[in-house]
Amino acid sequence: MRKTLLEENLKRIISHFEEVLGHKIPKKCRETFIISVTHSSFSGEHKEFKSNERLEFLGDAVLSLAITHYLLSHYKDLSEGELSRKRAYLVSEKSLYRKAELMGIGELMLFGKGEDKSGGKFKEAILADAFEALIAAIFLCFGFEKAENFVTNIFKTELENANKIETIDAKTKLQETVQKVLHKIPEYTILKEEEANGQKVFVAEVKLNGKTLGRGKGKTKKEAEENAAEVALRNEYVREIEKSF
Repeated sequence: MRKTLLEENLKRIISHFEEVLGHKIPKKCRETFIISVTHSSFSGEHKEFKSNERLEFLGDAVLSLAITHYLLSHYKDLSEGELSRKRAYLVSEKSLYRKAELMGIGELMLFGKGEDKSGGKFKEAILADAFEALIAAIFLCFGFEKAENFVTNIFKTELENANKIETIDAKTKLQETVQKVLHKIPEYTILKEEEANGQKVFVAEVKLNGKTLGRGKGKTKKEAEENAAEVALRNEYVREIEKSF
């Protein structure tokens, strides 16, 4: 990437985030916000840039705390299990991806040539991670209160309607669907472990009667199995089973 073009992109990143936040970003904080949208493929090609992996790690914790704080404060009658399931839904990869997409984060991402060509700006995991990295940047530059306000504003509709969130997880729904009609239980297998963006990623597969229903990836085995179950629920075979209820 030519220097002048890169400089223009960096200015565009800051300008966009200032518009999102509704105020200026101090000079001392600008690098942190740029890092939040710097993919490891870009930092690999441009050694002077840091990737957003460490920010994503921090942002995950800040986001979880902000969501937990809101749920505990506003839904005093919910059990720990119900709160946990609602939080899991709100901070899921799919949920964060949608927020990142709405904010236009994909268009701001700095990618290496290979990742750029493969459509990195459209990938769910990459945008979800960048969204968490942005939350970390807000936390580091402006403190937890500002980060918490940002999170609660972004998730305002979902948080205010958390009681209406369907909290049954995909694995449970798949098992109930299959067991009710076929009286059998889906079987899960961890196929392999991969490295993505410097983090371990598990690949899970769910089968029924030897037939593969779906595969999914996740940062934990549980998440990978859950994502595999989500794919399975969209499988034509499973949908036919649902219709026979």
